[in-house]
Order: sequence, then structure tokens, then C-alpha cells
Amino acid sequence: MKKICLTIIMGLVIVFLNGCEKVLEKTPDGQTTIDKVLNDFARSKGLIDAAYNEVYQARDQIAFVFSPLESLTDNAFWAATYNPYRWHNGSLSLSDPVITWDWSSPNDQLWSDFWRGIRLANNAIKYLPQSTVITEEQRAEWIAEARVLRCWYYMQLLEFYGPMPWIEEPIEPNYAGWNELVRPGYDEIVTRLESELLDVINANIFKPRVGAVDAKRVTNGIAYAIRARLLLYNASPLNNPENDRTKWQRAADAAQDVIDLPSYRLVPMSEYKRLFIGANTTPVDEIIWRAWTDNSHINNTNGVDVGSYPFASISHMWNCGESPSQELVDAFEMTNGALPVTYNDATHTTVTVTPEAAALGYSEATGGDPYSNRDARFYINIVHNMYNYGVPYNCTEPYIIETFVGGRNGFNDVISQETQRSCPGYYSGKDKQVKYWGPGNSGEGNEPTHWVLFRLAEFYLQKAEALCELGDPDAAATALNVIRERALQPRIQDVPGFANTQEFLRERIRNERRVEYCLEGQYRFIDQRRWKILNETNRFITGMRITKGGNGQFSYQRKKIRDYQSYTDKYLVMPIPLEDAKKMTSMLQPKAWQ
Repeated sequence: MKKICLTIIMGLVIVFLNGCEKVLEKTPDGQTTIDKVLNDFARSKGLIDAAYNEVYQARDQIAFVFSPLESLTDNAFWAATYNPYRWHNGSLSLSDPVITWDWSSPNDQLWSDFWRGIRLANNAIKYLPQSTVITEEQRAEWIAEARVLRCWYYMQLLEFYGPMPWIEEPIEPNYAGWNELVRPGYDEIVTRLESELLDVINANIFKPRVGAVDAKRVTNGIAYAIRARLLLYNASPLNNPENDRTKWQRAADAAQDVIDLPSYRLVPMSEYKRLFIGANTTPVDEIIWRAWTDNSHINNTNGVDVGSYPFASISHMWNCGESPSQELVDAFEMTNGALPVTYNDATHTTVTVTPEAAALGYSEATGGDPYSNRDARFYINIVHNMYNYGVPYNCTEPYIIETFVGGRNGFNDVISQETQRSCPGYYSGKDKQVKYWGPGNSGEGNEPTHWVLFRLAEFYLQKAEALCELGDPDAAATALNVIRERALQPRIQDVPGFANTQEFLRERIRNERRVEYCLEGQYRFIDQRRWKILNETNRFITGMRITKGGNGQFSYQRKKIRDYQSYTDKYLVMPIPLEDAKKMTSMLQPKAWQ
């Protein structure tokens, strides 16, 4: 189920890079000419509406089949031999982008979709000035929206494929310059995008959103957020090997610009779940931009199977999908700020419990409990053994999770087929809700689920990271503590073993990003690459195999789930797909692919 895009494409516009010589797409009636578009209000407005259509709406509809990008990282595991299996098997190549949608033709996903978004934005920017049926105010605002959307799609390309040439005109059929397109420097294209965004911001064109119709529309806040994220990527080790301090300063300043916006504030921990559950038209102060299409089906493709509920007849789910790894579980601190364990060897299967975690009751010994007194975010993100998942729709008794072998959600030892039971022994809970399930049809009692594209917490953590790299640990800790204190965790200065050093803070800031943004989209996927840590993190993944004795006590065994081959430099930046690479001979592949 891939999102369907209705695009208004004029006769002078070619499909850019989705097959450079593809025949022209037409408007829905197959007859509409450009003058009919520009002389009709609905069709003119369709130019900007089409530019929004390539913004992904569901985080589990990027990699076939319903696999979130999280499963391509060390945060989560996806059973069966679909794309995540191939990705981690080292299958990525010039002829196999792996992140594909195999029910579609062509089946490539990211590359073509992002370029299509740029093309549609360019259509709007070029043709809206010629429309005779829209007001000047509408013209100015829609063109500004298209310019920001164009930057959004460029940012997506940067995240996966590296810097791409700046294209600001729809490519015409007689275009003959494919072989002249060259890859710019990373800083060069980021600086160009920043200039574009600041130009729109400083024009102060956008009006406040009003009601459901405007819920998805671009604002200055979104433009500021795109700029800040771009500048963080630009400063990161992957793209800043010389560690240019000015890039880190630009990133810190851009993060502060977002923080200073008056429209946003962090929600308290008591409202944290509302970031991910609730109607798109209901304002949440922390959210800067979120997808506008309901993604509730993710409960059926990447959640918990409630079909074994003992008190009513409930349908089984399709697949548990992304299942959190033990490594992700280990990243969640205890309530006193201590990390729970240290690894004794390279396999992560034998550990030493930290004294501060043991003091709060953490134990993996038989009869022990490794899940009490953890960071409050743990209980929102990680569905674990004996977890009270809540009461299904139209029911009265809670559903208690049993991940032990033989339990209703018991540990799955088979990794080669899709499954309703988790292989690592955990389930994803962040944007899931038990009331999606109930007797009869699913999806009747739940609230909508919308993928969050930007929220304010990101920019406190960006500021902390940038200030840390600038050698200002005190200021970095101050920014970091804003997020920690919202999560009811101790200030970083108060955690066991605190050291006021760049190295200590860097590791804890990175861990904070992992915890705060786990199971939420692209963050871990991009962070592993921009920090150049794939070689450290993507070698394998482990889980917790729990058994229940006759006395009712649980025994815990850490188990390697699978070795990975997705840690080489070839996985840092994806290659240009082979067929387009053949047409653009001057566009160099990323270094590892040359």
C-alpha cells in the first residue's frame, strides 16, 4: 500500500530523474493544457497541492513491506527475508537500492520520490506567477510554500544520497545537459538551501494556520527546522571531516533560532504520548510539523498482536514488524541516571550490571527484574515482559504482555519468516495503542496516529551536540538537561560517573538522541551515518530470551539474533541508481562506490 500521488504535470515538464527520458505524465483527464491550469482556480491551487504529495505520510511505508527505517539500524529487528534482511545481508548495490517498493513499477522509492517532489515544487514556482485566477496574497504564499518544500526534498536527498545539484526549473523535453550535472560540495548545497530558506523566512509571508485545511501547510517554523537540521548534518563528521568549527557554530545558532520561536514549547512527560497519538488538527505545542494522513495501520504492521487476548475474540495482527533490540533497551537509563549494564565482550551477550542499577533492583539473574525503575520514556517506547498494555476497545480487562517462551507473545527463535511474535523479545510501543484492537473490526476505538516530522526537542539536542563539539561542555550540558529534566531524569551532572569532558558528554548526548527519538523515523538511521559509527553499531543485534520456571520465576538469557553486513562505508551514503548513473556520467558516485 504505497501512497497515491495525484500530480498536475504540464506538457512542458519532463519526469526528472525518474527515468530521465520517460514519456510525459498528464493531468487526470489526459487533456488539460497549461492555459487551462492557469485559468482555473482549483487547477492552479493543484500546483501547490501536488508539491506536498511526495512528503511521506507513514514511517512504515518507506521500505517494502511496511518496514520502517528503524529496522535498518541497531534499534530494531524485522523478521523474514524482506528488505531489512537484504539490507543487513549486504545486498545494497548500484543495481539494487534495497529500499524499494516491490509492488510498484518502477519499484525504486526514495530517489525517484524525492526528485519528483523537487520537480513538482519547481512546477509551482514557475507557473503560479502566471495564474490569472488567484490573488496576489495566495500567489506569494503558495510560491513560498513550494520553495520550502523544495528544500525539504533536497534535505531528504542529502540524508540518503549526499549532495545533489541545485535544480530550480522544471526540466524540459529537449534538455541535453544530463552529462553536465556534477555533484556539488556538501557545504555548497547546504549553504544554497540555507539561503533559500532564510529568503522565505525573512519575507514573513506565512500566516498562522487555521483549522484542518491548513494543518499540513508550511510555516516559518518548518523553514527554520529544515535549516537547522541541514546545518547539523553539514557539521557532522561524515560531511565535515576537517571538523570546521564554524559549521558547528552555525548548527548551534540555527538550533537556537528554532528554540527561540514563540509558538513551540516542550510538553510535560504526562503528555508525551500525545506527541504521537491524536488528531492532526489538534495542536500540540511541541510539534512543528507532522504528517497529515492517519497512520493507524502501523498497529497492524509494527506493533503487538492482541489476538491472544483471553477475555474476548480479537483478530490477530499481520506482523509485529520492528521489534526493539536489546541494545536499544540497554540505552535507557535507570531513574538515577545510571546506564544499566556494561558489555563484557564484543557479543553483548554477557554483561556486568552497574552498581547504581543494581541499587535500584536491576537484575538479570533468575527471579530478577531488569525492567523496573527505568527512564519514563522506556515505558512508552518499549513493550516488554509482563507489561500492562492497557484495555482493548470495548473490553474491561487489560492485556498483559508475555514475552517469555511459551507466553502469549512469546519469544520467536525463527528469524526467516514474517511473524506476530518478536525475535528480540520486545515490541514497539511509541506510536501504538491497544484500543486499535477490540472485538469485531480493528481500528474502531483508537485515536489517529500521525508521523511527527519535526518537534522542538530535536533542537535542544542539536544545540547540545553542537556546543559539545565546540568545546563548551557546560553550555552543552545545560541544553541537554532541558530534555533530560522533561523526561524526569537527573541532570547530566548528577548521573553516576559524570565527567565534565567532551568525550563523556558526546557519548551521553548521542545516547539521549537514541532514547528520545527511538522508533520515530529516520533519526537513528541518519545519526549512525553522520557520526560514522556504523562499523561500531551495525555488526549484529541481540535480544532477551526469557523462560518461565515452574515456580513462576523468570530466567533471562541474552541472545544474538543475527549478524549484520550493513556496517561498511558503502552503507554511509547510498549510490545513485545504476540506470540514472549511466545517464549522468559527470555525477560521481559516493567515494565508497567509485
